[in-house]
Amino acid sequence: MDRPQVVITQHELADISEMEREVAWRTRKLDEMKSSVKEALLLHVRVEPGRFDAKLRKIVYRNVPWKSLVVEKLGQPIMEWFKKLHPVRIRFEVDVVEHAVEPLWKGKDDQAINIS
Repeated sequence: MDRPQVVITQHELADISEMEREVAWRTRKLDEMKSSVKEALLLHVRVEPGRFDAKLRKIVYRNVPWKSLVVEKLGQPIMEWFKKLHPVRIRFEVDVVEHAVEPLWKGKDDQAINIS
C-alpha cells in the first residue's frame, strides 16, 4: 500500500511562528497596560466615564501547603496560633468591563423623545 505523502508546508510553519510571536508581543503589551492601570487604580485615580470601566479584584490567599503541613506536624491548636501570626496575602487583578453602548441620543436632546 502506498501511503499518501503528507507535507507540512513552510508556509504553515511560518504562520505558526508569526502567530506565536504576535501572541507573545500582545501578552507582554497587555501585562504592561494592566500593570499601569492597576497602579493608577491603587492610587484612587478615577476612570474616565464611558463605555469601559476598570475595577480592582481583590484576591486573598495563603500559600497552599502551609495548613495541611502545620496540622499534620503540630496539630490544630498550633495551626490556629500560627495562622494568626502570618496574615493572608492580598493581590489585586484588573478587570476591564465593557458596558452596553449608550443610546446615541442620550444627553443630546431629552425633549426629542417625549412620548405622550
